[in-house]
Amino acid sequence: MQKIWLLLLLPLFALKAQAEIILVPHQTLATPTVYWEKPESKGVLIFMPGGSGSFNLTKKSNPQPSWVLRSLLQATPPKGGFDLVFMDSDLSLQGDFGDPWLRLAARRSSDHIDRMKTTIEFYAKKTKKPVYLIGHSNGAVSIAEFLNQSPSNQKMVAGVIFSASRNETDVKQPLDLPVLVMHHQNDPNRWTRFPDAEKLFDRIKKSNKGRTELSMVRGGQDEGGDPTHTGRHMYAGAVAETLSQASGSTTPFAGRWIRHLQGD
Repeated sequence: MQKIWLLLLLPLFALKAQAEIILVPHQTLATPTVYWEKPESKGVLIFMPGGSGSFNLTKKSNPQPSWVLRSLLQATPPKGGFDLVFMDSDLSLQGDFGDPWLRLAARRSSDHIDRMKTTIEFYAKKTKKPVYLIGHSNGAVSIAEFLNQSPSNQKMVAGVIFSASRNETDVKQPLDLPVLVMHHQNDPNRWTRFPDAEKLFDRIKKSNKGRTELSMVRGGQDEGGDPTHTGRHMYAGAVAETLSQASGSTTPFAGRWIRHLQGD
């Protein structure tokens, strides 16, 4: 298999990339997305954000990724690389009240899953390249529910990454594609516990004909803020670990994702 996993979380661009705001057509309101193109890229990486899923990124002038994605975007890539897509939402995908299952109902809705499908189809047609999904925190629920909706959905993507997934994340369909579950071993967020990520990995591995791997992040530190969107849950202080691992060191982060997708 060609080396694809190793490229997935390696730096995408050497300089700040020009963002392209694209409203992906939908049967109701268009889906807001931001697209950063990399010349001679090998695929497209679509990011499903956590939290409410609504960041109004498309309303900014030449928006740039934040968090780990920013470091990936600004660092120097090897030959090849991936285009990056941020799938935004005009409406919040997280309820303010109710139990955790009910609060995430919007991420299981047919409208949200259909938007994921049309976005994947749009960028696959636009770029004529394989599409990969990465979901962080609540965004991991979106990917799981996309896979759960229909066995045919997994055929639309070349691989998926569950990052700091919610405790409720569960894939119920048998799979046949590369899957990576990545989590900080000391994630302090009570909604994204590492033991639940291990259980998710075990369930997927039992029913996935493709390669399934668990990548455990050990570095970084907390920042004294809300653990749902700061500190180790967001890999604070572990970005260097991410990039050094991706370039071939022994630290346990992005490089394993990349080699995993490549089939090495």
